[in-house]
Amino acid sequence: MSFSIESKIIEPYLVLRQSLAPLRLSRWQMFKFIARTVLYSAFPRVFLLGTVLSLVVYGLYRATWGRQQREPDHGFPIVKRNDYHFDTIIAEGKKLYPDKPFMAINKRYRFVIYPTSSWDELKRVPEQTASIMNFQHVCNSGDWSLIGGETHELVKTITAELTRSLPARVLNRQQDAKMTFDTIIGHCPEEKGFNLLMTSLEIIAKINACTFVGRELGRNQRWVKGVIYSPLFVYMAVTLLNATPSILRSILRPLYFLPVTKNYWDMKRLLKPKLDDEIKTFKETKDKRKLLVPKSDEDLPFTQFLLSRYTEAAATIKQLVTDYIQVSYTSTPTTASALYHALWELAQHPEAADILRQELKEVMVDGQLPRTHLQELKRMDSFLRESFRLHPITRFTLQRYVKEPFQLSDGSTVPPGVMAVVDAQEINRSPDLWENPEKFNMDRFYRLRELSGNDNRYHFVTTSSNSPGWGDGLQACPGRFFATSTLKIVIAHVVMNYDIRLSKVAPLKSSPLVNGSYAPDNSVEILFKSRSPK
Repeated sequence: MSFSIESKIIEPYLVLRQSLAPLRLSRWQMFKFIARTVLYSAFPRVFLLGTVLSLVVYGLYRATWGRQQREPDHGFPIVKRNDYHFDTIIAEGKKLYPDKPFMAINKRYRFVIYPTSSWDELKRVPEQTASIMNFQHVCNSGDWSLIGGETHELVKTITAELTRSLPARVLNRQQDAKMTFDTIIGHCPEEKGFNLLMTSLEIIAKINACTFVGRELGRNQRWVKGVIYSPLFVYMAVTLLNATPSILRSILRPLYFLPVTKNYWDMKRLLKPKLDDEIKTFKETKDKRKLLVPKSDEDLPFTQFLLSRYTEAAATIKQLVTDYIQVSYTSTPTTASALYHALWELAQHPEAADILRQELKEVMVDGQLPRTHLQELKRMDSFLRESFRLHPITRFTLQRYVKEPFQLSDGSTVPPGVMAVVDAQEINRSPDLWENPEKFNMDRFYRLRELSGNDNRYHFVTTSSNSPGWGDGLQACPGRFFATSTLKIVIAHVVMNYDIRLSKVAPLKSSPLVNGSYAPDNSVEILFKSRSPK
């Protein structure tokens, strides 16, 4: 120990003093010189240590005082468990507080669960008072993931222009589906196995990409991978954040979201040349209405749709890139989950494939679907809605982050800061609404539509208190018509070209997640076999 001190401190000091002797410095001048030398040589370390300590103090502040400020209990009865999901919490809460709102708290979130009797009132609350986008933004670190930050211009473009264009795009999207299946599945003279989850993700990502960014970029595997990775990276980042002690979240959030940010930069580099050309064309065209008409032999003018709604100042490259990333993100995992479960049910029920195949033969001409919203496919519509009922993407519906207080008819006030939801499972599995609610019945909604006066009810895209999957009211899912068209085109291609079955018949094991959504079983393998020789 003494040798270490002598060699590391005393000897260097004596050498330094001897070398400075010709300068004839006083002891005070010598002290200042040595102190300045030590400080400057250690500056990077001192700076790093100070930065880390500052971040820790900031994290402590946010995790204690700041957290207390933004997460009050609001006077609701509380049901709390140290779980990573809400299933047991809600079951307990419904026993303790039937037909009353209560606050459910798990390891990460606190949601106020409203009874289904509040449906009509909650759906009518305006967006500026309680917003689903703000709900998604809060739950998914929207400042980093971009989730929940969709502009009104983007939402209106999806609701209006995109939906109106669907009939004219049916043939194009059939061709996109064929190209996608030829690339991913191919011709299978013998049964060939695929991971159902990743295959569903890739199919939807590629077909949707061809619609939004055009076939050239939509067939670019780097873009498709970016679309697939986007929700996966966000999910991993949010999951890591949820598992991190609150004291460290502010510090580690940038690190967790680094793959998300890198993926967005990569997507921007791929997208920017296309946007530059389309913005230039839009500005140079005098009659811009011609650019807004979808043509069967050209890509969908989605950029032009957006440019026609934005002011010139708002229509920046940054905003358009964000819009494309957001629409790719929101249209892919949800539709892929619906396809995953529809294919799982189809593989379980080969008789359903025969029924759907016959229905398709009755409406197709030379292998082409009608240029409509495909409402003619009533049996398929019923099949998809029944699958959606049994396998929802999330347990909750009418998700709202309350920004301003509002009052319900029972006199209770919903305070700001509340994350309000309705339990969709209570509707989907209700024996009062559905006969044998736990059993898959592909014709359940087909038969209901056959009843007098029900022709416009019980559709897959229907929003109502007995169809919670899409939400309801003015904040219902704006892309549900696009998603429905995509799913019908994909299912049509599958049943007309393949026989499918599961490699192993077993109950589906979806995993409840901390935010109330469900993760599909990633272990399921599906077998494809072509129905005809190549």
